Amino acid sequence: MTKLNYHKQNFFKNTYCIFKSVDFQIVKNKKPNFVSKSGSQYFYTDEGVYRISTHWGRAATCKWRLQTDAETFKNGKKLGFAKWSSFYKDNEVEKLYFIKKSAFSNKYEYFHKNEASYTIEYVLRTSGDTRKVLRQLKTITTETKWAKYIPHDDLEDLRTYLINGLITTNKTLPELKRMY
Repeated sequence: MTKLNYHKQNFFKNTYCIFKSVDFQIVKNKKPNFVSKSGSQYFYTDEGVYRISTHWGRAATCKWRLQTDAETFKNGKKLGFAKWSSFYKDNEVEKLYFIKKSAFSNKYEYFHKNEASYTIEYVLRTSGDTRKVLRQLKTITTETKWAKYIPHDDLEDLRTYLINGLITTNKTLPELKRMY
């Protein structure tokens, strides 16, 4: 399968991308090439696009995440940069996404199958199925009441088993719980 080439004319149509947080000084005194109806500002370069926005995650028909190690805001807005080569196609029907623990945030997040970190150990899912598993992972990692119904001696061992099962197999959470 050939990768689509994204650029300023098509990057905003059904794409997935992880933007990297950058300093506002980069676009200081520059006029945006485009301002969306919601107020997001876009600055195009030959390498990629800078985006200033108050909202990240789902943006219109896109899934754009901002990777930031600091809470750098300017009037509630954050600035991110993404290379054109960092954009990937997105839709609701293809199995495009896998889940793994992000080395950056230390949380379970979804990633596109065309990213370099993808290996065959991870199960590919549709967007909807990925969202469902991410909700389950959040419950497993942040709550404990679900565990009282599963015989176990070590909660962390149980969590590890369920998490690995959810991200590397097509087994459902109830199946994994019964198998433990």
